[in-house]
Amino acid sequence: MRRTKIIATLGPASEDPAVIRKMVDAGLDVARLNFSHGDHAVHERNLASVRQASEEAGRPVAVLQDIQGPKIRLGAFPDGSREVEVGEVVTLTPAEHPDDDAIPCVYPGLLDDIKVGERVVLADGLVYLRVEGAKDDRLVARVELGGVLADRKGVAFPDSRLSVESTTPKDEVDLAFGREIGVDFVAASFVRSRSDVEHVRELAGGVPVIAKIELVSAYENLDEILDVAEGAMVARGDLGVQMPLQTLPSVQRDIIHRTNRRGRISITATEMLESMTNSPRPTRAEVTDVTYAINQGTDAVMLSGETAIGKYPVRVIETMAAICNEADDELGPQDIRFLTESARFASAMARATVEIANDMGLRTIVAFTESGTTAALLSKYRPSAQVVAFTPVPEVYRRMALLRSVRPLMFDRRDTTDRMLSAAEKILEKTGIAEVDEAVVMVAGIPPNVQASTNIVKLHTIGERNRRLGQHLSPE
Repeated sequence: MRRTKIIATLGPASEDPAVIRKMVDAGLDVARLNFSHGDHAVHERNLASVRQASEEAGRPVAVLQDIQGPKIRLGAFPDGSREVEVGEVVTLTPAEHPDDDAIPCVYPGLLDDIKVGERVVLADGLVYLRVEGAKDDRLVARVELGGVLADRKGVAFPDSRLSVESTTPKDEVDLAFGREIGVDFVAASFVRSRSDVEHVRELAGGVPVIAKIELVSAYENLDEILDVAEGAMVARGDLGVQMPLQTLPSVQRDIIHRTNRRGRISITATEMLESMTNSPRPTRAEVTDVTYAINQGTDAVMLSGETAIGKYPVRVIETMAAICNEADDELGPQDIRFLTESARFASAMARATVEIANDMGLRTIVAFTESGTTAALLSKYRPSAQVVAFTPVPEVYRRMALLRSVRPLMFDRRDTTDRMLSAAEKILEKTGIAEVDEAVVMVAGIPPNVQASTNIVKLHTIGERNRRLGQHLSPE
């Protein structure tokens, strides 16, 4: 089983239900709905197609709603673009259509939030300015890195504390819609603090939130963000604008490491197989990049334009799956400490289970979970075995699709532990997950069907229980 999970963005190239089904067959684990593009009707159709493809494939595929957040962009130039040169002194205005040669930075707090000495990064990182002062209703800045500015390109203020809210009225409408159609996760843009994550989670109706680490302030406040976020996404595109590019590999490693040590889900995103937007093959550097992220311990890798607008949405997932499989096989033991910030009792049980499986060389860990917490903890302790996670809860079944090394299975509740273990044993044998006389380790709760009651670890040989019980105890 492939351990590293694959997230892929749906878009014009991948909105046909037949294409989505092929993407699922190729290895799609989580479908990303990018609410920066498309309308609600499109996203609702895509979610329905994902649900249908998941049911047909017989495995869960989660849906991630990625909200836009505030986007600060350039306004319009009289000629559609403007070139600036190193050393040139320019003026910046918050007006979208200035009546002079000022550069239009459409941000209402431009004059209040941006201070002398701070940088202004334009055109998604192509042009750098340094603010030298203010004059009337303009900022005065000097060009440190020149280039061509075009209409509507991105603007970033990496040194500034911005007063803008992390969610916009559009985001609030989108999150209400996400609740209505039943998304499984929300990815929050423009996160800067714990309170930003809490606000999004409240608007999302309690849906787990993945914090996109795309601002310097988010990186600085990572620990408090991880207190409340389900996971963290290394949003390398925006981070690469916010900080020097040469620091990005070490920052990526640090975010993944700290996220894993807190028992949260780690995701690496942006330009992973970018060349496959137009090419049937990735570059050697991209293959190395994906492998590097997996070696650092990322739980999931994400595709953006490659599947949203690219020529080969299915092939790119097949390629990513092949790279992940190879990298997974080479991945050695991970240094994961005891997850004291999680439920300590459940964490201790999960750690003991993984150590038993690793020490005995077992292929399969079996977990019974109502909330998904047990499976998440087992995943974070990085077992060599696959984790087969049984749950009776459809939402948990889908959300566990994002957990590294976890294979979720739907499972009807049983009224006794004996019936539960016996039924699971039959399923493992019938599906070929485990063979007769193969040893597995099971982690469960007594009594069954109660959240947060994981309290038993059992070494078990497949076939043993059902041979012993015979027909005396029916699993149904």
